[in-house]
Amino acid sequence: MFAAAAIALIFFILVIATKQTLPVPAKEALEDPFGPSALFTLTIIGEVLLLPSVLALYFSLKGVKKTPMFIATALWVLCVPMFLASRGQILAISQISSRYLATTDEAMKASYLASAELAIEIQNLYAMMALILLSVASIIIGIVMLKGKEVFGKRIGYVVIGAGAFTLFGAITVIVEEVPIIFPIIGVILGAIWQLYIGFKLYKMGNKV
Repeated sequence: MFAAAAIALIFFILVIATKQTLPVPAKEALEDPFGPSALFTLTIIGEVLLLPSVLALYFSLKGVKKTPMFIATALWVLCVPMFLASRGQILAISQISSRYLATTDEAMKASYLASAELAIEIQNLYAMMALILLSVASIIIGIVMLKGKEVFGKRIGYVVIGAGAFTLFGAITVIVEEVPIIFPIIGVILGAIWQLYIGFKLYKMGNKV
């Protein structure tokens, strides 16, 4: 969980430092594929690490509320392949970038651009579904934490719920550009905070066993 949280923070910092536009415009992804490909490859690593993280949470909290934790874990596990499918679309665009840049035929350029735009639309759809699943799972986990405050503490439960709520707003920004970008940013920061905290707590709990 430490690693997943750290990668989320690094991704956030790199997006700001490189001034990467999100969602990635199709033409930008074709003309400069390295930046988006590198960033989303990094996120793939972090998203795969979500799997062992949620399993650790399930075993820690199933004694508090087993059924809600099972539902939250299932939703969290489902969001991971959604994220991977989403990131795969960006990596697929990088495969046609060289042909787009090399051709001088305007019709071919238009065809490559149309393909990239379709890939971006698919990427946005998968990302939105993944964020919705992740946010709902986080909110459920936060509520369970409130019920079993002796496990991780009540305050962190509120942070988890807040992260889930802001992540849900982040899902909306994928398709509704008018939603302020600050919402998903807060979601990322809160998500990283609670994952770092829970990762530390799980590490301490493991050492006591």
